Amino acid sequence: MIWIECRNQLKCSAFQPPMPHYFFSLKTRNATPHTERSGDFPDLRTALAAANAAARSMLHTRPHRIPLDVHGSLDVEDERRRPVARIMLADVARQIF
Repeated sequence: MIWIECRNQLKCSAFQPPMPHYFFSLKTRNATPHTERSGDFPDLRTALAAANAAARSMLHTRPHRIPLDVHGSLDVEDERRRPVARIMLADVARQIF
C-alpha cells in the first residue's frame, strides 16, 4: 500500500509504510541453539511462504551424514516476538521426500 501525502497542491510525496518484520526460529527436540533468520515481508502470507521455503531448504541442504530430525518446527514470530505460525518439519519432509 502506498500513501500519498499532499501538504499543498504543489508538493505531494508518496511513501510506503514500513513492512512488518518477521523472525523464523528453528526449534528442535534437543534444544540446540540454531541461527535465527528474519526479514521484512509485506504481509503474513508472504512471510509464511518464505518460512516454508526456508524449511524446505534446510531439509534439502543438510549434510547427509547428519540424521534428519523431523521432530522440530520452524516458528514464525511477528516483530513483537509473538508466535503467529508454526511449520512442522515432519509435514515439510512428507511433502518433499
